[in-house]
Amino acid sequence: MKKYMKHFGLLAVIALLTISCDKHPSLQKYYVDSNENTDFISLDIPASILSLKDENVSVEVKETLKSIKKVNFLGFQLKDGNEAEYKIEKQKVKEILNNPKYQELISVGGKQSFTIKFLGEDNAIDEVIVFGSDRSKGFALIRILGKDMDPSKMMLLANEIKYDGDEGDLKGLESFFKNLN
Repeated sequence: MKKYMKHFGLLAVIALLTISCDKHPSLQKYYVDSNENTDFISLDIPASILSLKDENVSVEVKETLKSIKKVNFLGFQLKDGNEAEYKIEKQKVKEILNNPKYQELISVGGKQSFTIKFLGEDNAIDEVIVFGSDRSKGFALIRILGKDMDPSKMMLLANEIKYDGDEGDLKGLESFFKNLN
């Protein structure tokens, strides 16, 4: 009897682990896997290099900036010869973002489309995801990681932010956006 109970216990643990594992691919894993691909540009921007253009802003804006921990950027630039890969990669991102754990804030479709999703509660967001694409230029995926971020205050912050870091830290991002024009 002890032998059967031991095997039953082991099977129960394995079953619980299998059930509790998320079957959906993760955005974090997608970022890591894409670092190896030369068609992507990837940047991790620490919150420490973000600052305000003007210190005379509301307390809400200052608190919102403090709620951000890190920003991840991943861009895929469409070029001659990588159109098929672009479609595959774009579909992978869409599948990841279709996970029900991501709540949608905004979605606009067309030749140029973008979606904003989040993880967390409506007034205490831990992650904001911005996915934008253009059929002729490529796509960008931005993750804003933080703690208890307020989406309405994030929009106010977007207009007040500047990069307070070494210009070299953002040269890749700058060149990505210049090449899109």
